[in-house]
Amino acid sequence: MDPYADIDLDSESVWLDGAWYTRDELARRIKQMIEAGDFRVSRPSQALERLEAALSSAQVVSVRLPGDLFDTVKATAERLGRPVGHLVREAVAYYLAAAEAYRASQGEGEGEPAGPGEVEVDLREEAPPPAKAR
Repeated sequence: MDPYADIDLDSESVWLDGAWYTRDELARRIKQMIEAGDFRVSRPSQALERLEAALSSAQVVSVRLPGDLFDTVKATAERLGRPVGHLVREAVAYYLAAAEAYRASQGEGEGEPAGPGEVEVDLREEAPPPAKAR
C-alpha cells in the first residue's frame, strides 16, 4: 500500500475525514476543537504530523518532456482527476518496480533484496546519428 496515498504533495494537503486539509487548515481545525472543549485531536494531529513528515522528506525534480508526451501526461492526469506530479511519481515508481522485477527474474542479486538506490536506470536519450557529409 502507498504510504502517501492520503497525502497530496502537489497541493501540500492530507485527506482526513472525507476532505483535503492543508497545514494551516488542520492547525485551525485542531485549535477550534480545543477551544470548543473537544480534546480528541489525536487524528488531526497525526495527520498534520504525517503531512509535515512527507513534505519535509520530499524532493523537487525538474523534468523536460517533449510537447506531445506532456500533452498526453496532462490529459491523463486530468482524466484521473490528479495533478501531473502525482502521475509522474506513479510512473517512476512503476518503472522502478518493473526494472527491479526484471532484474530479479534474471537472477541478479539473489539472496538479498535490492534497495531502490540499487536499480540502475539510464534515462539519457540516445545520441542522434551523426549528420551525413555532403
